[in-house]
Amino acid sequence: MDASTQLQETVQELQLIAQQAGSISNQIREMENTLTLLGTHQDGNSMFKQSGGILVQVDDKAALVEELKEGLEKFQSHVQHLVERETELRDLYETLVKKLEVSK
Repeated sequence: MDASTQLQETVQELQLIAQQAGSISNQIREMENTLTLLGTHQDGNSMFKQSGGILVQVDDKAALVEELKEGLEKFQSHVQHLVERETELRDLYETLVKKLEVSK
């Protein structure tokens, strides 16, 4: 594969990773906000969570908080992997650009 093709593929992957990281970061913020709201939620008030296309009443606040924390950890781990891959791709991008500049 020539450097020009590899550069194009690297740019495409960088764009994809940036989109994924942005989307997951938004989900992380939503989960953090939800956990904050649950921290101030008064016992006895109804709680609901979305399951597919419907809202389902939740009776066990502690289980819901635990579920959200586990999901949050998974998203944070995934975003970290994306950031690491993005760094690798940026380094590759810079190397390929230099390679193309030298070959001109």
